[in-house]
Amino acid sequence: MSIVNYNYASNAAANVIRSNEKLMDKTMARISSGTKVGAGHADSGRYGLYTNMTTEAREARAALSSLNSGLARMKLVEATGMTIHKIATRMHELSVLASDTLLPVHDRYGMDAEFQALLGEWDRLGEQTRYNNTVVMDGTDLVITMGEAGGAANITINVDDWRPDANAANGAGIATHAIDAGAANSGGGAQADLSLTAVAAAGDVPATRQENLTTAANAALTRAKLDNIVPHLAASVGEVAGDIQSLEFAIEATAGGAVAKELAASLIGDTDYAVDTAQLAAQQVISQAATAILAQANARSATVLTLLK
Repeated sequence: MSIVNYNYASNAAANVIRSNEKLMDKTMARISSGTKVGAGHADSGRYGLYTNMTTEAREARAALSSLNSGLARMKLVEATGMTIHKIATRMHELSVLASDTLLPVHDRYGMDAEFQALLGEWDRLGEQTRYNNTVVMDGTDLVITMGEAGGAANITINVDDWRPDANAANGAGIATHAIDAGAANSGGGAQADLSLTAVAAAGDVPATRQENLTTAANAALTRAKLDNIVPHLAASVGEVAGDIQSLEFAIEATAGGAVAKELAASLIGDTDYAVDTAQLAAQQVISQAATAILAQANARSATVLTLLK
């Protein structure tokens, strides 16, 4: 067609160049940013899905951090509980020895001195053992905030009160399972706690506590309590071990979930360099070809001039 007012081939080539340049711009943006959801080149719906998955993955990582901290705290409770059980076992041994009516009174006082030192250490461990400046052996439950999207439930670990003078109805939440309060002269019943109330020295009897081994009768009452307390302490250690096991499974599941969500976000939003560099190469070839054709199409009008000569 020998016309000069409109060059169809030239305009068609120009349209191809413009369209291809837009594709190249998006491909270059994906390659340079490493993501497919940046400004100006996000597919419809992809941005929201990508950001949601990214947020959930970060929340899972935060929950994982909280779970690991909770696990460390419960391992501290376990280790301290095992030590308290060993202390109570030695106290039980002393109470059995001191229950012997043939034992010289001053030997019994010596046993009571060790007993009181052990009881004081038990109380110190119960009152002062801390994790992140929080007392952990006084019956304060551990609440781990999961904080995941969709309102994931928090994890609550019920922690027993490990203090020697703690008691509760039915022994609920008490490591010693003590039901009644301790009373003077080691009294209160076989299911009572160990009284920490101080008793002043009186004559030849040294200073002690209401829970004491200063007489064979008092030692027998204390032994009856420890007959009940020692096995319950062992069971409480076992309960903590079970809590630790459950936290380890929760950590495993949360870690797996975090990886899965991170992978999903990556597959949705991260640039596939193998695909995009191949696309860019093809787009560059098309751009060069279209530019060459545009030059030839623009030159076609020159042939019309030969008709005018």
